[in-house]
Amino acid sequence: MSTSGRFIVDAHGKRVRLAGVNWYGASEDMGVPVGLDSTNLNSLAQLIAAQGFNCVRFPFSLWMLEQTTPVAEEYLLANPELQGSTPLQVYDACVKALTDQGLIVIPNCHLLDYGWCCANDDTNGLWFNDRWQATQFTAAWQNITRRYASNPLVAAMDIKNEPRHATVGQTALGPAWGTAVQTDFAAMYTTVGNLIHQINPQPLIICEGLNYAGDLTGVAGHRIQLTQPDKVVYSMHDYSWSDHPANQSQAAYIEQMTTNGGYILNQGIAPVWIGEFGDNASALSSPGGGGNWWANIQAWIKEADVDWCWWALNPTHGQSCTPGTTHIQNNWGAAEPYGLLTLDWTAVGYPAVVTMLQAMMAPRTGPGIG
Repeated sequence: MSTSGRFIVDAHGKRVRLAGVNWYGASEDMGVPVGLDSTNLNSLAQLIAAQGFNCVRFPFSLWMLEQTTPVAEEYLLANPELQGSTPLQVYDACVKALTDQGLIVIPNCHLLDYGWCCANDDTNGLWFNDRWQATQFTAAWQNITRRYASNPLVAAMDIKNEPRHATVGQTALGPAWGTAVQTDFAAMYTTVGNLIHQINPQPLIICEGLNYAGDLTGVAGHRIQLTQPDKVVYSMHDYSWSDHPANQSQAAYIEQMTTNGGYILNQGIAPVWIGEFGDNASALSSPGGGGNWWANIQAWIKEADVDWCWWALNPTHGQSCTPGTTHIQNNWGAAEPYGLLTLDWTAVGYPAVVTMLQAMMAPRTGPGIG
């Protein structure tokens, strides 16, 4: 895939609208995607594809990549062929199963440490902290790129989840864009993107905005310029709590999202992908559920014809602590209210929500559409 103005296109130049789900767990305490104790990996991949999704955002942590101890059997009960595998080997198997179903897989460095993301005080807002050096982050992406270079459906790399403040060496540091300081995300995306393309020139490089991926205003004055042309996709995240006023009107919401990043689409600069958005699936299944925000984001995604990825597929949590601590925020098997599946991971649990998402899958505009 590559980009053509504001659109992602395939090898034939036809628009591809990314419409997917986040499947999390590999970035958490056990280093393993959740659900493999409940359902067969291939069945799960088939279930995702059967709903019409075309991609899976697949978080990992730097910690996970370095683990050499096999995953405990209890987390892989429905996949006995994975017994004895390290977390990275399990991740490999998941990538293969998903791409065997024709799904695009988008690895995402969700955290440096293991745990639950995200907060301003979790020390994981940058691509380095007191436990992880920037060189380890870069090397991790080179490793991921080499590992999947032969799989064309590992077609995009989401470089760093939700840039935000972090305390490093007892100093509070804020993310920057295009300022050539230590925390300049634009510079980091450029460096890492070019290193990825030295290994494999094909993947899209996904660059999340500042302030929890809510702020892409810096792109107006400083676009990411990679050596490999037509490979940059910008990413926003949005939830009901993402700096939206109560009872925000649809017009005001669309204006806010356009200012924060949608202008990149309107001006034909590059594609914008909503890498995370979601809400309580049970509530959304009820008439009027989700309130203003849910109505507003659906309207904007449809009007602007935006690419997107729902958070989350998971009906249940993995164990996840506050990064860098032993404080557990979520226990293994606890219900995930944003999840789309039944608690046993074998079927769609909220058909009404999936139907609403399916209504936003087909591209309305772009090369080869219409």
